Amino acid sequence: MFASIEKHRTTAQVLLALIGISFIGFGASQFSFGSNNQYIVKIGDQIITRYQLDNAVRANQGATREAVFRQLMNRAYLTEGAKQLGLSISETELKQSIVNNKNFHDANGKFSTELFKQILASNGLSEQQFLESERETLLLESIGKILGSNVVADSQVAQFLNSTMAMRKIRNVGVNPQAFESKVKIDDASLKKFYNANQKSYTLPQAVQFEFVRFSPQTLAEKETVSDEEVKQAQQDVQNSSTNKREIAHILIPFGSNKDKAKEEAQKIAKEAQANPDKFAELAKKYSQDSDSKDKSGIIGEFSAQGNLVNDAFKKAAFGVESGGVSDVVESDFGYHIIRAKNLGNATASDDTAARDAAKLKKAQQTYTKLREELSAAAFDDSGSLKKAAEKLGLTVQTHSEWLTRDNAPAAKIPNAVVDALFSDDVFDKKHNSEAITVDGTTWFVRATQTRQQTVQAFDAVKERVKGDFVRSESARLATDEAKKILAELQAGKTLALNWSPVQEVSPEQAQGNFSPEAYANFMKTIPKNGKPAYVLIDNLGAPQLIEVQTVKQAAAADAETLSTVKQIMLPVTERNAMAEAFMDNLSKIVKTEQGSEKVTDATE
Repeated sequence: MFASIEKHRTTAQVLLALIGISFIGFGASQFSFGSNNQYIVKIGDQIITRYQLDNAVRANQGATREAVFRQLMNRAYLTEGAKQLGLSISETELKQSIVNNKNFHDANGKFSTELFKQILASNGLSEQQFLESERETLLLESIGKILGSNVVADSQVAQFLNSTMAMRKIRNVGVNPQAFESKVKIDDASLKKFYNANQKSYTLPQAVQFEFVRFSPQTLAEKETVSDEEVKQAQQDVQNSSTNKREIAHILIPFGSNKDKAKEEAQKIAKEAQANPDKFAELAKKYSQDSDSKDKSGIIGEFSAQGNLVNDAFKKAAFGVESGGVSDVVESDFGYHIIRAKNLGNATASDDTAARDAAKLKKAQQTYTKLREELSAAAFDDSGSLKKAAEKLGLTVQTHSEWLTRDNAPAAKIPNAVVDALFSDDVFDKKHNSEAITVDGTTWFVRATQTRQQTVQAFDAVKERVKGDFVRSESARLATDEAKKILAELQAGKTLALNWSPVQEVSPEQAQGNFSPEAYANFMKTIPKNGKPAYVLIDNLGAPQLIEVQTVKQAAAADAETLSTVKQIMLPVTERNAMAEAFMDNLSKIVKTEQGSEKVTDATE
């Protein structure tokens, strides 16, 4: 996000790359104070909670939970480091940086407030979020200057270019682990030893089954009855609020496994809907993943500008387009939305349906507030039974009979606040009714019916699974042992009859995209000498692979611009790396760290 805005800040980017932090991806206000010890870790004054980690993982799809947590810790250390160095960014510096940013300049080369707001909106950021991210980037620049830079000689640049940009002529051959499966010896003793060494893989995460009551003004409105007088009053209200009350419809595209792909699809649909808004209902039925609204032309209800909607960005889009218009793509916890909204101020005396629905909703708002208070009191009085409290007030208790974990909660569309309540001590351990939980205008009450602590499954229960894992592990080990023997013979100059792939030329960039960091580093260190090829053994997704590097083509002479770029940006990376690591290592020793009651994950992966 905001790659174009950040690309000119080379010093900050170098430091970000070195310590593995992506600020923009996490959004602002990640480090807020928790109560008591309700956090995973406290680093100086910076607190990292389970809720913040969940959001960061969702924002950085593809990264492991542990890697994201490490990034958050690095960020916390860096923030504390800036404080200890006495660094701060004044409001004047912050504003000047934004005003000077050419991405926010209009055709006349001047800062445009409208363009600034448009770019933020298109990236799903509030102004406050961007300001915090910008402040952190400026702090990184300051730290980068302190870490320093060195004068780089042309000979160093040439060496750097040859080691990182030179094309390599290679061929490869793999050793298939499946060919060794028949050689794996299986007995109970070996399986139990493997099981004991890998119990993390056979652990069930903490989980809960629960019952819940959920209601909102919109759901209550269906049960309301209204008089003719109330309908007339609603018609008048509609006429008087034509600029701030709207019928809102949307098309929802969930993130799925590929957030970027989902956004691309949503943008394509938005473009089609904007070109022909009258086809919105047809597009909603075809594309929307919101089962509650897709067959209703995408309509989710009628809302005033003061009402509760999915989030601030959704509301801004819904009330920002002209009546009957279609918004750009908007992001929420549920995915990407394309929104269509129209004013309801055109109701007439004969337009009874809209007015009657508006009257019901108005009445339901009052019922909702009263019901929320009464159910809160009833659930507290009889904390061990949600059913009694709900029946007393004419509400229906629903059940979630599948095991819910923190990891599968997003797929089940259970909001974060509800998940946090379900795994709290009162609900999870004591099976008490929760307090009222209000998310996006909907109130929830939950009670755990069955709970499961994190549990290592018994050996007998997972024996077949252990057997399969053991065979795969052992066959991979045997394949690697065989590959090492072949490597030794090749390095000794022996000619072997191997099923080599065709010879191809690859760039370091291509290799980096296909290899793990460790494999890439080993590959780049493999240099032919005296006209003879060099060999390296790498792990390719669990399968050993031998690579023969036949030649390394010298990089072309660099022009003046490339030399300057390498001197200023690329080469100092390697020299600053040691300084950055030492800086972070020192911070980890001197900044006070406290462990909280929350865990990085309830599951073991």
